[in-house]
Amino acid sequence: MYGAVAIFGMSTLLLASCSRDGRDMKLPTADQTETIAVAATIAESVAPVQEFTIAAPWIEGSEIDSIFTCEGSKLSPSFDIAGLPEGTVTWGLSIVDQTAGNAVHWVAANIDPAINSVDAGVVPAGAVQSLNRVGKVGYAAPCPKVGEPHTYILTVYALSQLLEVQEGDDPEIMLTSLEAGSLGIVATTFMVTR
Repeated sequence: MYGAVAIFGMSTLLLASCSRDGRDMKLPTADQTETIAVAATIAESVAPVQEFTIAAPWIEGSEIDSIFTCEGSKLSPSFDIAGLPEGTVTWGLSIVDQTAGNAVHWVAANIDPAINSVDAGVVPAGAVQSLNRVGKVGYAAPCPKVGEPHTYILTVYALSQLLEVQEGDDPEIMLTSLEAGSLGIVATTFMVTR
């Protein structure tokens, strides 16, 4: 019984909400000189959102120059970033060897978002670096076994806050912090064959 009353009450309420509200639109008069036009408005001052990108001195997935490896100058690679997402307070980076179980070659965090270019062999000002695969702070140049090609990934993380990390932290802890706090991630891969 109560169910039938509830259904009837809900049906009445639903029908009443779909009906006219009793107001009528007046017909235009002869002396009416203005009209109201409804138009979609788009703010002209809104700039298009730039895509978060990374540009490195190698073709995606190709061999990296030997100056960045153990057979060359052992320099950390240069790269540029653009289009950090809105709300980025800082950014970080990582280079891992995907072929060797994601062995960490470089992790750095808390880089000023005003820095959008990293020169070869240079640690971005203010960066906090973790230990690398050989237990040292900073960049470890790729050095796979002769005849064994390895794939590496350089990843940049846009962050919404400074990370509570310290120089020489465990790389997995710093990587986890970068991934958890990221607003956006961009990456590029390269190969090293000796």
